[in-house]
Amino acid sequence: MKNSSFMAGAGKALAMSLLLLPAACSSTDSGNDSGIEVLEDIVLDEQLVETSGLYCDANHIYTINDSGNSPDLFTLDTSGTIVKSEKLPRKNTDWESVTADSEFFYIGDFGNNAGKRSDLAVLKVSRADTGDITPLPVNYENYDIAKNEYYAHDYDAEAMVSRGDQLVLFSKSWLTRVVKVYLLDKGQVTPLLSPVAELSGIPGVVTGADFDAQNNRYVIVGYTSNALGMFKPFIATLSAEFDLISTYKLDGYGQVEGLCVRENNTIWLTQESSPLSVAKLIKVKLPE
Repeated sequence: MKNSSFMAGAGKALAMSLLLLPAACSSTDSGNDSGIEVLEDIVLDEQLVETSGLYCDANHIYTINDSGNSPDLFTLDTSGTIVKSEKLPRKNTDWESVTADSEFFYIGDFGNNAGKRSDLAVLKVSRADTGDITPLPVNYENYDIAKNEYYAHDYDAEAMVSRGDQLVLFSKSWLTRVVKVYLLDKGQVTPLLSPVAELSGIPGVVTGADFDAQNNRYVIVGYTSNALGMFKPFIATLSAEFDLISTYKLDGYGQVEGLCVRENNTIWLTQESSPLSVAKLIKVKLPE
């Protein structure tokens, strides 16, 4: 989510922030005592000031910028240096997430702050030929453009995970604060998406996610925010069945957007630039 868009909706965002901020002090498990260890804190290149999604494989880290930016897929090394940039032949309407399997990248062009988009999709990009792209439409059940209001609906998304033959989408539920989980078929057009799980107790909106196969759990990241551009990020873990396990504050950071899991309880995060912070790649270790 671009911070300038956030400020443009300051009136309604402030109303939402008053609803969201109390949740920042709640905790399901150890959220009041972080226990998170920051291992690396790297300032990113100015080309990545609006870094949004994040995906890691054994050797590289991949990221994208969000709405209004060039449709580039960036490859980074573990020092945060850009080693490759590929411009894809698709418009970046509002790219918010990237994940992958052995054959394809999946880019979530489903950012939808205003709730008015009719072209939400995941771009299925061949890893062998990034010019070969197939859109997978994202059509939510009960989605009504006429009723949706800016920052006051549940049909926005910024977090997506590849698991087997499906993509797992987590909603950015501005209105209800109940995170909805959707499954999208990788191989064919999925009809209307209805939630397979609904999560209460998440201390803010979800902006990034990955599956931690070593611990058989999902790890998600997000934040609470206010109209002044101040962010209170968190990390949470979920069971493979989407039950909330634990939440942790991520003190000292801001608009955290992407997340990918590495080995031994370590994860990489990206932070988008804002008036109060710079774009960063952050490596942290969760409590054992």
